[in-house]
Amino acid sequence: MMTERSVTHATFTIRRLYKAAPSQVFAAWASAQSKGRWFGAPDEGTTKLELDFRIGGREHSEGRGPNGQLYRYDALYQDIVPNQRIIYAYDMHLDDERISVSLATIEFRPESGGTRLVLTEHGAYLDGLDKPEYREHGTNELLDALGAVLERQAVST
Repeated sequence: MMTERSVTHATFTIRRLYKAAPSQVFAAWASAQSKGRWFGAPDEGTTKLELDFRIGGREHSEGRGPNGQLYRYDALYQDIVPNQRIIYAYDMHLDDERISVSLATIEFRPESGGTRLVLTEHGAYLDGLDKPEYREHGTNELLDALGAVLERQAVST
């Protein structure tokens, strides 16, 4: 039986102001150890995070959702300008199904003694298995978690 195929295209931009220097915010993305502190949905167990943070490098993470389904994230870094921007292409899988393919750009801009982070994502959401509003919501949760980590670091220094 042939499954009905579809694609939904969408772009969203999220802006955050963090009370940390661009170098600190950038560093939170640049190693598996630092990214592992905030990357992953709070209700999912991230079971694997591999990160080769360089142009042409790859990132892979896996986690199980509360319903036991396996989520996989695979990224390829296209451009990295230290403390200024990161551009990567990635796809998401739910069990054995590819649910989306995206291009994300993260900009780190000095502002008000901190960093204005601007994340723009262009996505192709496949076959009704994922939706732009789900991705935007999840990305907001990740950026909240990043902010909490940055606040804890500021308090401990």
